[in-house]
Amino acid sequence: VILEERQEGLFLRPAAAFPVEIYTPERKAEFLLNNAVTPEDYRRAVEEVSRMGLAPEKIPHEKPR
Repeated sequence: VILEERQEGLFLRPAAAFPVEIYTPERKAEFLLNNAVTPEDYRRAVEEVSRMGLAPEKIPHEKPR
């Protein structure tokens, strides 16, 4: 962040700009499945991914232990 002093007051602006990543439905599904911590979380994530019209077993992810 860069701080500039201006007549109107202090102005904060980013020091660098980064491209915005647009997540595909498959990437969103991967996040849902990988963020499951418990078996119950995982079950809910699988249900949500299925509601998205995707096959959870075809999404690369790690099941919770």
